Amino acid sequence: MLLELNDNVIKSTGLSEQELRIELAVRLYEDGKITVGQGGTMTGLGHVKFQQELGKREIPWQFDVEDLHADLETLKSVFGDSSK
Repeated sequence: MLLELNDNVIKSTGLSEQELRIELAVRLYEDGKITVGQGGTMTGLGHVKFQQELGKREIPWQFDVEDLHADLETLKSVFGDSSK
C-alpha cells in the first residue's frame, strides 16, 4: 500500500518527509502496531538504525516470545542447529 500525503500537510508539520516517516514509525512502534524490523523498513533506516533512533528517544524495546523464536530461527539459519 502506498500512503500519499498532501505536500501542504507535510510542510505544516515542519518536518521533512524522512522525519515524518520516522515520527510515524516511532509512534506505531510505541503503540505496539509494528515491529522494529517493520519500523526499519518503513523509515528506510534498517532495523539497527531504527533501534538506535528508539534508544535516542528512550523508548523501551518491545521483545516478546515471538521475537525470541524469530531470533532463534535466524541464529539457526546463520550458524546451524547445534541441538542436533
